[in-house]
Amino acid sequence: MSDERGRFIVLEGIDGAGTTTQAALLADALRERLGVAVELTREPTDGPLGRLLREALSGRAPLDPVTLALAFAADRADHVHNPRTGIEAALAAGHWVVSDRYVLSSLAYNRGGAVTADWLTAINRHALAPDLTLFLVVDPQLALERIAARGGEPELFETREQLVAIDRAYRELIGDGAVDGPLLPLDGAAPVDEVAAAVWRAAALTAR
Repeated sequence: MSDERGRFIVLEGIDGAGTTTQAALLADALRERLGVAVELTREPTDGPLGRLLREALSGRAPLDPVTLALAFAADRADHVHNPRTGIEAALAAGHWVVSDRYVLSSLAYNRGGAVTADWLTAINRHALAPDLTLFLVVDPQLALERIAARGGEPELFETREQLVAIDRAYRELIGDGAVDGPLLPLDGAAPVDEVAAAVWRAAALTAR
């Protein structure tokens, strides 16, 4: 076990912003340039609850909004606190953790109707604060074009109406200071290598 705690970095943005691509590129860069052990992870996770959530998001196993929000919170609790595979255990071992989405996604995607921002904050109160959250800023129209280029059936939140609403929710949350820990917006519309360079510069500062 390392004597130094690892760092926890999160990539956020609407669907089509490039969080999955940039999280993977950052994990590779950290390993190659800093020589640190890196755990690349995502939410929903690949655990039992995460698999249930992916079924719900695909439309194969729909959940009502309250149940969906609770399932996300439960998946996140296991993601953080699982004694074998959790984020806390990885950080304690000196590993860096890069996550494709985290609490801010729940606050942006799950609120509405009976699901209030205050309630979402309450059910996620045991989540660990990241050392840095990087928010990839992308216009919803560009995000929609990227999603279409991927092919396949769009998921629950991958419509223009949903993307516009979620983009607005993200901006409101960031403006209200709803994020635990430092947050840095980055231009996610730039070419992939330029975004990756900006992500790297921001993440490398947390090593100091």
